[in-house]
Amino acid sequence: MKKVLAVLISGVLASSLLAGCGQDAGGTAPAETESAAQQDESAALEASEAEEPTEEGSGKKTITVSIQTGTGVQAGWDAVAAAYEEKNPDVDVIIDLKAADGYDQWVQTAFTSENPAADIVNINLAGDTSTGKAVNFSDYIDNDSPYSDGTWGEQFDVAQQKVDMSTGEMTALSLQSVQVVWLYNQSVFDEVGVSAPETWDELIDVCKKLKDAGYQPIAMPGDYDSFYSGTMGWLAQVYADQTTRSMVEKNRAQEGDYCYDPDIDGVWEYDPSDPWNDDAAKLTQNPGRAFANVKDGVYTGDTAGMKTVWKNFAEVFPEYAGGDAFFGTNADGAKTLFYQGKAAMMVNGAWGIIDFMNDMAALESGGSIETSDGEAIADAIQFDLGSFNMPSMEGEGIEAKARTIEVANGFLGVISKGQEHDDLVLDFLMFFSSKEGQSICIEESLKAGGNVAGSSLVYGVEYPEEIQNAFSNLTFIGNVQKDFNNLLARGIGESAETFRDFYQYSYDYLSGAITVDEWAEKHEQNIMNHVLDAMAAKGVGESDLANPQNEPTGN
Repeated sequence: MKKVLAVLISGVLASSLLAGCGQDAGGTAPAETESAAQQDESAALEASEAEEPTEEGSGKKTITVSIQTGTGVQAGWDAVAAAYEEKNPDVDVIIDLKAADGYDQWVQTAFTSENPAADIVNINLAGDTSTGKAVNFSDYIDNDSPYSDGTWGEQFDVAQQKVDMSTGEMTALSLQSVQVVWLYNQSVFDEVGVSAPETWDELIDVCKKLKDAGYQPIAMPGDYDSFYSGTMGWLAQVYADQTTRSMVEKNRAQEGDYCYDPDIDGVWEYDPSDPWNDDAAKLTQNPGRAFANVKDGVYTGDTAGMKTVWKNFAEVFPEYAGGDAFFGTNADGAKTLFYQGKAAMMVNGAWGIIDFMNDMAALESGGSIETSDGEAIADAIQFDLGSFNMPSMEGEGIEAKARTIEVANGFLGVISKGQEHDDLVLDFLMFFSSKEGQSICIEESLKAGGNVAGSSLVYGVEYPEEIQNAFSNLTFIGNVQKDFNNLLARGIGESAETFRDFYQYSYDYLSGAITVDEWAEKHEQNIMNHVLDAMAAKGVGESDLANPQNEPTGN
């Protein structure tokens, strides 16, 4: 099993995509309101803890699911809970969903609280607060499952799960695949006479023609949420990857390293023309070497390639994404512009294609399209939808064609509360991740208007034909989120501080307050300011950097 886990995909989709059956977008509060939001969420957490029935008071064992809410999510999880309770009448499964807005602060408070009510959460937004406090699923992956004919790991595609290469731990369970793509209004493109771009320069040309024709070229949120956990954050990772592909050559495990695998590392050769060349199944990356290369200045955030990326961003944002209004646009605002036919393109996950199918069906039947808070979008229109992959940037420092975010999605984590309770929660997750459990969840979620992000990673689960057909047309181009490939894309690590700094100087640059050279200088400073914290979160200490061939001790 250790060998299997060593080749699992690493890296977190830095978005707040919902776990399980329903998908939606969320994020975090702007930096200037974070302190008050944290206080509110902490108070809410304490109140929920006080109200939750205890195992002693109810006479039953309890499992509390507190993931982000969204359309269809409650219905799907309620159905799974009911089916599980029927099989296990001594267990009470509480589905206590949380709002997407501010969820990152809530889940971080849960992990730092002494007695949190929540058991199952979206761990991808917990940052380093979950370090040492989450259940390691690799301890259970070989256990026989009561809900299938084999082990738990034989129920779903384990090779697509996120594993921390620094610790070998698997603390997130993701059961759907996902791909980030560009969506566009085919009717507008046909009217203006433009086609899907393949390069960033072509994207700029398409934007100019769309704007000249009276359309806002791109519907894109430009608030803090977008840079931290949404579309601008996704683009920052995608295009930084074009400049950092060669990092893997010096971050890779070398002969004599504790993590070196001669069967794969002994035969691997760098090939930037192959978008899957640096997949975790093909080589091992050494966290000690990766952080040493950053701390010693071998790899930095102020390179010519990074400047090329951000100069290209400035050619598009904010001018072609609403001008000054770009920074005040949130995800709902972007969705509204796109569905009103005022904006011609947007970046979304592949689940957006299914959302669109459902939304057009609603309009056809006289219904409405709603934002995340349930508000109907006025003047929404029907149109044909197209999609295209990330247009590649070209220029100084660009090393390979653009890839995108292609990962397993869901990120269910469990707050550890002791062996007996952990075993109970994992039994429920075994049912949830079985063919029976996932089929129940997906069916009920879809009935309630929910969505799926991509193909199911649970063996034997099938989607309705029209949904499966929609996903079959997508072309995979490689994933940027693996191991340490995008380590320097948005600062370093997963702390709120590094993301706040990244947003501030990126805002200053795109609004014209600083130059690209100043942006790059601030970006490198951000990285160096937080590199020790990022190392600590991965269990790597400063003394480990001198001997990266040894397994990190954290000292």
